Amino acid sequence: MNTAASLAADFVALGVRPDTIVMVHSSLSRVGWTEGGPITVIQALREVLGPGGTLVMPAESPQLGDPAGTDIFDPLTTPTTMGAIPEAFRSYPGTRRSSHPLVSVCANGARAEEITAQHALEICEGRGTPFEKLYELDAWTLLLGVGFNRCTSLHYAESLVPNRRTMISGFPIVENGVRVWVEKLSMGTDNGTHFPIVGQHFADLGQVRSGKIGNADALLFSTRSLVDFAEEYFLTSLESGAGNCC
Repeated sequence: MNTAASLAADFVALGVRPDTIVMVHSSLSRVGWTEGGPITVIQALREVLGPGGTLVMPAESPQLGDPAGTDIFDPLTTPTTMGAIPEAFRSYPGTRRSSHPLVSVCANGARAEEITAQHALEICEGRGTPFEKLYELDAWTLLLGVGFNRCTSLHYAESLVPNRRTMISGFPIVENGVRVWVEKLSMGTDNGTHFPIVGQHFADLGQVRSGKIGNADALLFSTRSLVDFAEEYFLTSLESGAGNCC
């Protein structure tokens, strides 16, 4: 059984360090039976990062993209579909959440307000978003029991190239006190085609630390290094005419 102490030791062994910023994509089931559940994983990470560090997680809510729905995004109450750990993290004391209705980001710690303050409605994983801020702040990415297909910073990398794959996303917002449906350009959702290839090539360069967190395979790497590598990959791999996907 995993405990806060055993998980903290695993995070340290993997290379998580105090005073850093870490974006975590996770699967609690892969970590295995944990005393206290997802809160224990969060507490272990916060302990290792310390007061000067910042823990970040995706808090996407794609259910709000249903035109038949009636809910409006509320950063305090809208649930995320990203798994047990992010769902517990969004309401964890001190956590802040960015404002995008579909792909919000939660952060807790020294740089949380800075990371979540701005979130563009269009190309919502590109410039003017927490994903750009994570790049600028030289954050780390931790894949905890999941693969590169779950790594949102690869969407940010692709957003920077001319032939990026895009789609239209719709969601409700409130304008002048009235609920309105808006449609915005966003990055495509086909993560399975290029993302695992990019991740494998990146790992082959020796840029990724690997280990075990509980029972989960875990990968830790520089977000900026991955984005720089992936931007070059997308520049050469996305040919003209491949810019749209659905």
